[in-house]
Amino acid sequence: MKKRPGSFSGTAVFLLLLTFSPLGAQTSEKLDFNRIYRYPASLGVEAQFSTPLSLLGTDFQGDFSSLDVSVISRIPLQNIPMLQPLARLGFNIVNSTDADTAKFKNTRIYATGGLGYSHMFSKSLEAGGELEAGVGYSIFPDLDGTDQSHGAWNFQASMGGRVAFNPSYNFSIELRPAVEYYNSFSPLVRFNGFTLTLGISGHYRFGTDPDDPKAEIRSIEFNQPHIDDMFAAMQSYYVNNPSGEVTIRNTENYALTDMNVTFFQPGYMNIATQVAEIPSLEPGEELVVPIYASFDQNVFSLEGVTPLTGELRVDYTLRTRTASQTLPMAYDLYDKNSLTWDDDRKVAAFITSGDSALANYVSFLRQACKDVTNPGYSDAVQTAMQVFYGLTEIGCLYQRDPTLSYEDAKGDTLVVDSVNLPRETLTKLAGDCDDLTVLFNAMLESAGLETGFVTVPGHIYSIFNTGIGARDYRLIHPDKSMTVSINGTLWVPLEITFISEDDFDVAWRAGAEEFTRFVDVEGALGLYFTREAQNTYRPVGFEERDLGLQYGDRTRIVRDFDEALEDAARLVIEDFDRVARDDNSKGSWNRLGIVAARYEDFSTAENAFFSSLSLDRNYVPAKINLANVYFSREEYQNALRLYHEAEERLRDIGRSGSASYARLLLNISRTYHEVENFDQAARYSSMLAEVNPQLADRYAYLADSAGARAADVTAASGILFVEE
Repeated sequence: MKKRPGSFSGTAVFLLLLTFSPLGAQTSEKLDFNRIYRYPASLGVEAQFSTPLSLLGTDFQGDFSSLDVSVISRIPLQNIPMLQPLARLGFNIVNSTDADTAKFKNTRIYATGGLGYSHMFSKSLEAGGELEAGVGYSIFPDLDGTDQSHGAWNFQASMGGRVAFNPSYNFSIELRPAVEYYNSFSPLVRFNGFTLTLGISGHYRFGTDPDDPKAEIRSIEFNQPHIDDMFAAMQSYYVNNPSGEVTIRNTENYALTDMNVTFFQPGYMNIATQVAEIPSLEPGEELVVPIYASFDQNVFSLEGVTPLTGELRVDYTLRTRTASQTLPMAYDLYDKNSLTWDDDRKVAAFITSGDSALANYVSFLRQACKDVTNPGYSDAVQTAMQVFYGLTEIGCLYQRDPTLSYEDAKGDTLVVDSVNLPRETLTKLAGDCDDLTVLFNAMLESAGLETGFVTVPGHIYSIFNTGIGARDYRLIHPDKSMTVSINGTLWVPLEITFISEDDFDVAWRAGAEEFTRFVDVEGALGLYFTREAQNTYRPVGFEERDLGLQYGDRTRIVRDFDEALEDAARLVIEDFDRVARDDNSKGSWNRLGIVAARYEDFSTAENAFFSSLSLDRNYVPAKINLANVYFSREEYQNALRLYHEAEERLRDIGRSGSASYARLLLNISRTYHEVENFDQAARYSSMLAEVNPQLADRYAYLADSAGARAADVTAASGILFVEE
């Protein structure tokens, strides 16, 4: 109802200030509520109260009451929902309570249009302003005291603000303070001028609440989802290699942006696995997304086959609204002992060289055999012998899998096979070819040896690196076919299934013969290196616990190892002896002597060097090496006599700067040190420093004329022999 000026002007001013106050403190910097909760259109009914603004010279000159009711429609712009064109249709009934002004009562029907601005600070609060202009027609029934009505056209405009309170997405209550201007196109100017108005309205907003489950965005279509069965042993593989895929398509007319695709398996993942990040997916565009999986350690606790359902989730933004969709994906997860043979490298995941139980066992074997090792023979082969006879002693043996052998599984890459972890094979003391290969390789790897595995039709066995150069194969075995040259070094193939049944040399020959038989057959032989394969298939996780393993009879292990090592060394020495006798040259006899001395067969070495000197009494390498034999026997005076003869000879022939001369100086210095003539030892060490500083630094203890500490002496080892 219209009242005299000042009746609600304070309230209106307060609302105007509220409308344009910095309510941003209530807003979110991240969410654009204007876009999220944009509605297509609204329809409302408003009741308006007004009073003339006397400050601007407006005075109705009478006491009037009014009733103003209008219907309002707003349509927010699609791309800029804060801007809202509007239309209003209403009527205003003006009555006078004064008999003198009763003739001015009228009814005005009007229509206006305009533009509004509205900002949503939250889903339930918004504020803004509006501008409107339009025309109306006023009807005066008693203007001239007759029953005849008179009418007049008029112009009206308004400017104001509004505050909306939204109990729900579809319903809004508004307060609209405004300043309205009215001008009649007739001589009747009583109501011309400015009035202050306050509108109270209720609005229905069309559309569906985005927070309503029925309004959930479904902008992605999933097509052709596929996920393979997975294996706990391949845990690390799935992090970088997909186990399945799905095609996603944008079904909207707008681009989807900031897409983040994840895969999550409850119970076996700490967090969801990042699958893909897609900056934008255009309307109608589809994309094939690979599925990765990063399982936690819980997968290793599984037994048998576990049916699981994982969740593929896609988070994205449609225009300014965030949304997510999920797709359940069912598959079977096999335990840590299972695999398929579609990629032979997978077996590397079972070679757990980091298992302390294996390391402790290998350490026991090496300690037990250390007093009978041969410093001249390949340390890698000796370690392999020790492991072979250690496993034999505790009763580990080959046993064909009664349910599914390697041969059967290898014949069908879809068949799921079972491979025991090394610690499981040690507990069972039996395994098929893959179990024993895994165990043997893991034990060698724990000792620092480089291993691999060979696959041939229906079989898998071990191969290991000796660290010996390819051209020196005779230092390992006279038969070149017993070793395999790989990248310049010699590898030994070993048929580990012969364990507990035959000797090491028989298993070695069987492995070598099998390698030779298949190496030239196309596609028949696969050669893989453990460490390289584990870059893709990392070792599986396991629980470290004591196996209660009995290491066996130390005496029997040492005896079997010693016999095997003597046989291997004898074969090498006999081969060099045969060549020396056939060739009968000073060089071949010298080489035989060097090999025999390295294998600590000093009797054979001495005879070989004498044979070399019998062909050339001034042959310096044989003379130095014979002196080395005397040194090894602690016959130091005989050694010094020959060393000095060789020293004089090298000077005479002008080779005092040669590598042989440097080795000779070192040997002389070491011999003087042994007889505690430290001055002479230091003198020859100084001479060595002039010829070969690096070698002198390595044996720096010799330069101490007062004698070196025992720890320093033992730090350097090995008397140096001289080739040609």
